[in-house]
Amino acid sequence: MADKKEKQTTCRKCGTCCRKNGPVLHTQDKHLILEKILHPENMVVLRAGEPAMDNISGKPVLLKGEIIKVRGKKAGSWSCVFHDHETDLCSIHSNRPKQCRLLECWNPEKMIKAYKQDLLTRVHLLKKGSALEEITTLHESKCSVRELVQLIKDDLNHKTGSKQKINDMLAYDEAFRKTFQEKTKINPRALDYYLGRSLKEIINPIIKFLEKYH
Repeated sequence: MADKKEKQTTCRKCGTCCRKNGPVLHTQDKHLILEKILHPENMVVLRAGEPAMDNISGKPVLLKGEIIKVRGKKAGSWSCVFHDHETDLCSIHSNRPKQCRLLECWNPEKMIKAYKQDLLTRVHLLKKGSALEEITTLHESKCSVRELVQLIKDDLNHKTGSKQKINDMLAYDEAFRKTFQEKTKINPRALDYYLGRSLKEIINPIIKFLEKYH
């Protein structure tokens, strides 16, 4: 009689979870940013209203609140930027975020329980009253993803004037990001951390989501 397949109890270091997605950060990961283990160009802010894949349900959703993720290696991929494809190992393993520490693919309950708790946002990271906090607040007031979603809904329902408002918002966002980058001289990849992804980048995913699910 064939032996029963041995039950998995430890990580096999296959890299599957790392290739699928980078982790969402929790407040317990704040020290990784303060200690400069995670840098702005390694992360991306997904704002309330953006379409994203819910890793628990496996279904796309519109985010109810802001999250910060470790970015993917390249555009169009969420394969974790810290995953070494040749060795299948994590380059910051000893300092990996909370979600990575909790994830056990053979026993996902711990990660599921903590998945949406104590999520890290820019509010936790930007000093109140600082120039950066004021800039991000101004940008959010003018380029809200939730407002963009509503304008797209209006446009899909043929509401007069909504398309022009969408175009105006996209133009403002693009000009704001360009000016911010030129004045601060930051790495362009860090814009996705300070200001979230550009509206130009996310508008088509939003349209596709709304056309399919609304």
